Amino acid sequence: MLQTIPDDIWAQPCLAYHVQPSLDPETRDAFESVQRAIADAWPEPLHVGPKHGLHVTVYPLVPVKGDFDKEAYWRRISQPSQNLLEELCRGRRPLELRFSRLKVTDTAIIVTATDETDLIEAIRSRIVSDIPPPPGHKPLIYDLIHSTLARYRTKARIPKEAVERIESLPVSITAPVSRIRLVRETLFPCLETDQIASIPLG
Repeated sequence: MLQTIPDDIWAQPCLAYHVQPSLDPETRDAFESVQRAIADAWPEPLHVGPKHGLHVTVYPLVPVKGDFDKEAYWRRISQPSQNLLEELCRGRRPLELRFSRLKVTDTAIIVTATDETDLIEAIRSRIVSDIPPPPGHKPLIYDLIHSTLARYRTKARIPKEAVERIESLPVSITAPVSRIRLVRETLFPCLETDQIASIPLG
């Protein structure tokens, strides 16, 4: 049995700054189709966000949760972060994220991807080594590239069969990425964002 943890900040104001790849409309359409299949097969109510909010986070420079002066911290790291991204993206060809597997966790249902260029891994590694983490936080270490397609509305015990049904749904989405973006998030989860910088690949 899976014990789900309901999302307690869905559609609430927030402040966060993220590194994200660009996603084209066709990728968002494909994600939305998978969302519908998930919602049809899941036995409990889900938070399924609108298409414009679908995203992939390479790294949360300023996380949604955290009790510190986020604007002061962002002012300190904003230019070094942008310089780092511009350096890593310079001369890099556009990449493709290949999404092929659904994974059910206790907090969300996600779709995972691979990046054969290793650019995302390089960005994450350089941020960890070069950008000081927020006050009171440790650097985040990621081992997955993913997009969150649904979050839970309820605390529930989900049978193994329901989890397996979701994780066996077929997924084959190739997402072309031509830019790496810096965005400010003000309504969770990325329901409202502002683009700060857009760095081209290729």
